[in-house]
Formats: sequence, structure tokens, C-alpha cells
Amino acid sequence: MHLFGHGLHTRKIINDRKNFDTLLWSMVTVFQILTEENWNRVLYTIMAATSPWAFIYFIAVIVTGKHVLLNILVGIILKGFQDRRTHGESPATVTPSPPLEDSSAEANGDEENRSRNQTALRWCKKREDWSLYLLSPQNSFRLFCKSVMSHDSFEYTVLLFILLNCITIAMERPGIESASKERMFLNISGYVFSAVFLVEMLFKVLTLGLFFGSESYCRSAWNVVDGSLVVFSLVHIVVSLTPASHSKMLGILKVLRLLRTLRPLRVVKRAPKLKLAVEALITALKPVGNILLMCCAFIFFYAILGLQLFKGKFYTCRGEYIDDITNKTDCLSANYRWEQKDFNFDSLPQALISLFVMYSKDGWVTLMYDGLDAVGVDQQPVINHNEWMLLFFISFMIVSFFLLDMFIGVMVDTFHNCQKQQKKLAAEARNRSQCGAGAPGEAEVPQQTPYQASYSRMRLSIHTLCTSHQLDLFMAVLIFISVLIMAVEHYQQPLYIKKLTEYSHYVFTSILVIEVLLKLVAFGVLRFLRNSWNLMDLVVVLLSIMSIVLNLMRVSRHIPVNPTILRVSRVLRLAQVLKAKRIRVLLTTIIKTLSQVGNICLLFLFFFSIYATLGVEFFGQLECIEDDLCLGLNEYVNFKHFGMALFTLFLVCTGDNWSVIMMDTLKQCRPGECSHYLMWVSPIYFIAFVVIAQFVLANLVVAVIVQAMEDSNQEEGVSGVSVANLDVSGTSDPIY
Repeated sequence: MHLFGHGLHTRKIINDRKNFDTLLWSMVTVFQILTEENWNRVLYTIMAATSPWAFIYFIAVIVTGKHVLLNILVGIILKGFQDRRTHGESPATVTPSPPLEDSSAEANGDEENRSRNQTALRWCKKREDWSLYLLSPQNSFRLFCKSVMSHDSFEYTVLLFILLNCITIAMERPGIESASKERMFLNISGYVFSAVFLVEMLFKVLTLGLFFGSESYCRSAWNVVDGSLVVFSLVHIVVSLTPASHSKMLGILKVLRLLRTLRPLRVVKRAPKLKLAVEALITALKPVGNILLMCCAFIFFYAILGLQLFKGKFYTCRGEYIDDITNKTDCLSANYRWEQKDFNFDSLPQALISLFVMYSKDGWVTLMYDGLDAVGVDQQPVINHNEWMLLFFISFMIVSFFLLDMFIGVMVDTFHNCQKQQKKLAAEARNRSQCGAGAPGEAEVPQQTPYQASYSRMRLSIHTLCTSHQLDLFMAVLIFISVLIMAVEHYQQPLYIKKLTEYSHYVFTSILVIEVLLKLVAFGVLRFLRNSWNLMDLVVVLLSIMSIVLNLMRVSRHIPVNPTILRVSRVLRLAQVLKAKRIRVLLTTIIKTLSQVGNICLLFLFFFSIYATLGVEFFGQLECIEDDLCLGLNEYVNFKHFGMALFTLFLVCTGDNWSVIMMDTLKQCRPGECSHYLMWVSPIYFIAFVVIAQFVLANLVVAVIVQAMEDSNQEEGVSGVSVANLDVSGTSDPIY
């Protein structure tokens, strides 16, 4: 307020409520910046009204408030989950109740029926290992099916057909004409894929059995999913080929087409990493469900409160001159439109949707302004009519911070338990293998003579220089100066700056060449090349030399790429800073998490594919109309085909105006082109996607990183100073 308010009167200059003229609006504006809702717009308007140096204030607020203070809140919540995990909430043991004796058996039943039933039971018990009670384990046809199913080519062939089926599903879109060759190809390919998957299912059923047996087909939940999808596809084919009236079959075909989008689920079973990620996510359903119930109760309470405060008040007059309009009657008498706001509190479902949009921090400031401006039923809004309504919106957003952080705590806790269980199973398997092989005796490790013991005095001094900490400090300072000189370059720069950057490039390259040569002498060629940091230094030197040579030869006119672009490789010298001991440990942690994050990326891709196919089926025919133009959907953001649907869902996942896209799917529906069910399907579709993508899967990535950091700290504690004493030049590498 002292920097941008008072005498500056920024509100009068920029004509916006995002100002610092009063203590109240300064607090509201800072809170908006912390939520990152259009904070860049606030930055630009304040810079235009005051000074370009105002960006320092906003960067400080974002860094200290958003990335430090709010993350401290996340740390407090994680600490609470960790304490609960440490001190132990032992799961309640459920004692099984004794089975009740069946006292309803008829004492005087029919003896003949009883003996017949006992005979049937004995026959079934005798053939329990038989497939479908018809094929014995020694049956030649069953053995043939087993040999085919156990062959690697069988699984690879099925996986190939599954991937091809996913491609054909992605090709589906509403605009394909029924008589076109593309539609004929998709229909025939659908029949082929259904036949192949049916044959696969029959082979497995004949080999394993259907229901009975320890390894029967239906004992596995993934097999049940595969079989259900095969049955649904066969029903879809039968229904589509059945001659019947269009109106009767349209609803059934629509449902079956939607079930067809679940066919990529067959990939999960055959991708071990993806299967592991899905199983971990299923394990988290119960704790995440508890948080969702808490969030629903919180949003429901505020929805009831908002319904009482704002019902019938979120309307406005749309026209050219509305300064003198005070109510609905004046608006209609002037031949203007009296319109309802997209997000309002006129009913409980509308209030729930509006609050969830606020909960996701997408457009919550606009909703808050609408609440502040609301005057009454059928009354034209007035700017800041009731500033006390700030308590409703700000308190909701503050509590939402805690609930969003609870998602992170739950995902970290669940991921920790899953990883702990996996480590326990791996340890048990390792112990069993060691017990089977016998306890190996402890072999004495012969003490090795250091490789530099045979060096001459000069080479030993070079080795001491290359392994010294002073050399690393010198190179770090040199890199920092090099980056500063690179940052001085700009468009239309003076000649002296060009000469300075060019000559400094020669100097820095020469120093790096000398460093590489000294290390080659100190460690030897083989030891030098075995270290990844030394290889990176060598690549930087070679690219720098290549840039100098090509620039001196002036061959830029003869090659499509300017050789000076190779100077960008100088930025790689910043990686030298990562040789610092603590930063290197953090880098190692990041590398360890890449494989697990890769599994989650596969889960993201799998999840996006299913939702993109559903989006094309639901919203592929939506088009913007001239009377009510789209605000979110356009030629680059839509659901017309699979590729655009993926891009649109990525925007929704980032929280970029996803609420506007949802409202466009509710409004832009021409009569006769889309069904009435979109009015309730669209909110469910988008809200479910936001919950899974933003609150669950994104926080699962956070859980992986937090768990990896915890494991690294434990390893560092166990190993003592061994990690801290790593030689940053690579000489203490184990291979040396």
C-alpha cells in the first residue's frame, strides 16, 4: 500500500479493483497473487501505473508467499501424516463372526432329491480341475491351448492387436459419413478385433477354466475386465446388425459405443509398470475417498450458505448504455437482455459447480466480484455493493488451501505404505533365495593400492590439483562470469560488447581445454572417460572449439544453421555447479525418481486417452453459434477428433480456463445435433477429470518425489559421511 497506493491512486489510473489504495483491497490483491489467479495482469497494470521496477515486489510475493509459506503448510501436513505413521494407528482387527448354523434345513426332505444333489456335488468335486467340467488336465486339446497361450508370440500378438485397436478407437469421430470408406474400414476392423479378442478369451478359458479352480479365468480381476469388454463388443456388433427401428437402438448403441472407449484398459494388464501404478492408485482410493467426502461436506456447507446469500442475484443487463439501468424492468423496457451469469447460486447444483470452480482456483476472482456486486433479486449489480461478502469468498479459499494440501498428504502416505509393502515382499523373496542357496561366507576384500601411487612427482602434483576443492571453486567462479557475459548480449548491441563476448569465449574455451588436458594427464584416458561429469566437460569443449572454427571459416552462408548457435553449449557449463556435494545428492534423487515418474506419465497418457475418446463421443459435434460465441472452445481447442481432444484435456489439466470450456459445452449445443443429457454429463465429465488429474495424479508425482527425498536422506544417514565426502571431480568414483 505504501509502494503503490495513497497518492498514486492506482485504481483511478487503471480502473480496476486489483489495487493497493486501501488496506482491504491491498490484502485482497495480495491474496489473489498468492493464488496465482491472473496475477500477471495485476503485475502489468501496476507496472503501467507506477514503475517497471514493480516486478520485484510481485516476484518477492510469489516466491516467499506461494513457494515458501504455502509449501511450509504442506510440510506441516506431511509431518502430521508422518507422525501418525510413526506412532502408529494400528488397524482395527476384525474378528470374524462364527458362521451361523443353518437351522432352516428341512428334516423331512425328499431323500431322492438329496441323494441326487449329493451325486452332482461329488461329480463336480471330482471334475474341479477340469476346464468347463469337460476337458481334463491331460486332455490333448487343452494341452494344445495351454502351449499356445504360454508362448511369448501369443502375448505379443494380442498386445499388437490391442494397440491397433486403440489406434482405430482414436480415429473415431462423429463427422464420419456412414457410407464412406473410412467408416467401412473402422467397422470391419472392429469386427476383426472383436474376433481376435474372443479367440484369446476362449483359449484362456479352455486352459484355465472359467469359474472353478485355483487359477481359473475369473479369479483374476484383470481377466474379468478383459472378458467384460469382449462381451460388450460382441453385444455391440449384434445390436448394430439387428434390424430394428432407429429410435429403439439409438440409446443402446450410444451406451455400447461409450463402453468401447474402455478397451485401452486391456493394455494395463500387459504393461507391468503401468499395472503397478494403477494398483497403487487403487490402493489410494480409500484414503482419497475420505478426503473427497470431507471436501464434499465442506463445499456442500458453503453451497447452502451461498444459496441463501446470492440466489436470484447473479443477473446483469447486457446492452450498449446500461449506466442508468437499475433493475430488470428498466433493462427489458430499453430492449436490452437480462442475462444470468454462467456461474451462480440459484440452485444447489449450480452452487456446487460454482464452488468447485473456486476450489480449483480457476476464475474464482470473477465469482468473488459478482458476489460483491450483487444487490438483490432482479436488481442491476453495483460495483462493490457489499464488501462484507469478501468474508464468504476469502474464507472459502483459505479452507480450500488446507483441503488441497490434504490430498498431497494422503498421496504421500499411501505411496509410502505401498513402497514399504513392496520392499517387505522383496526382502522376503531375497531371504528365501539366500536360505535356499545357503549363507555365503564372508570373503575378505583385498586392500587395493591407489592407482596414483606409481605416479611421478609432477603427475602426482597435477593429480592433487585436479582433485582439489580450490580448482572446483575457481571453475565455478569462471562459469558464473561466463554466464554474466552471455547475459550482456542483446539485440543491436554495440561493437565493444560483441568484441567482449567473442574474446571472452576464446578465453573461457582455452581455460576449459587446459582443465580437460590436465585431467587427462592426472587420471588417464580410460579413467577420465568413465566419469559422466568429465564426458560432459569434453562435449562442452568440443562444441566450443567447433563453434570457433566454423565462425572463423565463415561458413554460415553455406549451411542451414548458423554455427554460432553452438555457443549455446556454454550454458552447459552451469552443470558444473551441480558437482557441489549437496546438489549432487539432490540430482541423484531426481534421477532415481525418473523411473517412477515415468510410470505415472504412462498412467497420465492412459487416463488422457480414455477421456479424450469420451470427449470426442460427447462433444465432437459442438460448434460455436453466432448468437452466443464460445469463450473457451475455438478452432484450436475443441473435441472434434482425438488429437484436439488430447490437447484440450491438457489445457484443462493445467487449470487454464477449464470452467469456461465446460460452460461452452453446456451452451453451444444446436437443437437436433446433440442430446439433452449433456446438461448433466458435461459437469460430471469435467469435474471428475479435474479431480483425478489435478488432485490425484498430479499429487501422486509429488508423493513420488517426497518419498525419494526421504529415502535419500535415510541412505545418507546410514552411509554417514560417505556421500558427503564424494570427490566432485570424479576421482573417488568406485570405478577408479
